[in-house]
Amino acid sequence: MKKLFIVIMLIFTSLYSKADEKYKIYYEKAEYGYKIFVDNNEVCPISIKLNFNTTNLSVEKGNNKIYVIKPNIKKELVTKLIVINKKKRYNFSYKWSENRGDVTQEVYDKDFKYFLPFEKGNNFLIFQGYNGSFSHQNENALDFTMPIGTVITAIRGGIVVDVVQENNKSCDKKECVKYNNFITIYHKDGTFAEYTHIRKNGSNVKVGDVVKQGQIIGFSGNVGWSTGPHLHLVIYLQKMESKETLKTKFIIAGNKLSYLKEKEYYKR
Repeated sequence: MKKLFIVIMLIFTSLYSKADEKYKIYYEKAEYGYKIFVDNNEVCPISIKLNFNTTNLSVEKGNNKIYVIKPNIKKELVTKLIVINKKKRYNFSYKWSENRGDVTQEVYDKDFKYFLPFEKGNNFLIFQGYNGSFSHQNENALDFTMPIGTVITAIRGGIVVDVVQENNKSCDKKECVKYNNFITIYHKDGTFAEYTHIRKNGSNVKVGDVVKQGQIIGFSGNVGWSTGPHLHLVIYLQKMESKETLKTKFIIAGNKLSYLKEKEYYKR
């Protein structure tokens, strides 16, 4: 029975790794039990939560733990399963969840000076601000009203971790969120910025690109859950099953530093 269990686990792991190439969870037999490894093919850290169901095995670092895996790394040893009594049978199975970033992170650079997400000389309205009335309830996000095709620039330097740009459908209902086009950039302090509703094929960057603050990254649109042409911008810390959205200060005209307010215009 133990041999059959191991075969089942190997098949399961193989199918899983083919289904999602961004990361892979697998194991190797060891003299004391098993070594559990993770490959991370993402360009930013990922967090993996592992919950083991074991028979006659102890989990070296405790069960149901979160492991933060560095970017672009192979065969990261995350934990060991150690046989308790070698005279008895032993086996295991596991469940997992994962997300980008270090989901345990609490500290970030609260004093960073963000650029406005458009070219110098432009002036745009914040149609909906932090905790806005339409779709920003309990969310620190900003909506800039801007014509389709407006140049979008990076508010901060970082590395591109995700781009979706193939959609061209929009509506004013939440069900259309699945059609959102966006660019996601990871910053060195562990935060992310997501630029949403870009036009179809409206990204100038691809996953893995390193961008500088103020660099052109794409073009605005009216795609996904949207009531009109605009850019939806959110800065956040990633949690395992949610996002902690953040209020951030931007450099505005006159070289002032300010939080942006709903129904006001801002010029870069």
